[in-house]
Amino acid sequence: MVHAPPPNDVLAAYLSEEVQPGTGTAERLLALVHEFRTGRGGVWEVPGECWSVELTHVRASLRTEHAIPGRTQHLPLEDFEEALRAWQDFVLQSRASAS
Repeated sequence: MVHAPPPNDVLAAYLSEEVQPGTGTAERLLALVHEFRTGRGGVWEVPGECWSVELTHVRASLRTEHAIPGRTQHLPLEDFEEALRAWQDFVLQSRASAS
């Protein structure tokens, strides 16, 4: 688990608990973000084990009732995309240094 001070504790917990390496979650989320950025309308709810993320064309809303009860974090869609890419890079670098 990755820890961070509030309000970034929500994003850190979401990434470390739901966007597990090798599951394709990061790639699927990035594809959805791309769809929203290129014109997809509406809202898309992505449930997870402990967290869910709601995507719209302007933001990502992370929420849980289990990991950090009652906490929600809203991010601009661009910031969420950047966090996903940074998480992917971190995971790849961690794997490379472990081998």
